[in-house]
Amino acid sequence: MSPARIVDLSQPVGAGTPVFPGDGPVRVTVLEQGSVNLSRIHLSVHTGTHMDAPFHFFSGAETIDRIPLERCVGPARRIDLRGIAAGAEIRREHLATRPDTPLRAHAAILHTGWSKQWGAPRYFTEHPCLGADAAQFLVDCGVQLVGVDMPSVDRAPYPAHQILLRAGVPIVENLTNLDAIGAGLFQIVVLPLKLAGRDGSPVRAVAICCGAGW
Repeated sequence: MSPARIVDLSQPVGAGTPVFPGDGPVRVTVLEQGSVNLSRIHLSVHTGTHMDAPFHFFSGAETIDRIPLERCVGPARRIDLRGIAAGAEIRREHLATRPDTPLRAHAAILHTGWSKQWGAPRYFTEHPCLGADAAQFLVDCGVQLVGVDMPSVDRAPYPAHQILLRAGVPIVENLTNLDAIGAGLFQIVVLPLKLAGRDGSPVRAVAICCGAGW
């Protein structure tokens, strides 16, 4: 049995972390330094690699602390979309291997290659977007988690956000290092902080890639 390989899919969080326009910068304050090191961090819950809860768009829906952990861990499929142009719409036909074949995975991870733009001004303004028909396709396939290597699955008026979150499908944004996963199924682990009553949370996202014999 080959050992599992763990791939970190998370962007670092610090004072220089790029943030979504309007969210305000990450602020790190050193409270004590020396025999004891103690810091405080101030940031939007949608900073870096993070998870959107249904409450992000729907009052009364699940907040981040109420998302079942079973949705945050499970077999995932990386969908290679690196041929998608900047600003293009990801449509249903980009996700379906055949028109009559559902996507059989607990989580769908969309690999556009856009994480290579991390830190560039265009990262937040020119990324591809998940179309409404593609978002509905993922819901119809029974996907329980959707992850993307972009700052958002879409732009205003946010049709993909609304379709996925209305169906109770958490969204993970700002993933990175997806080219290190390879083809085939892998295990995804994306655990949010248990922030009471909130709309999202930074996460540490990892892929567990199993070798031959698993």
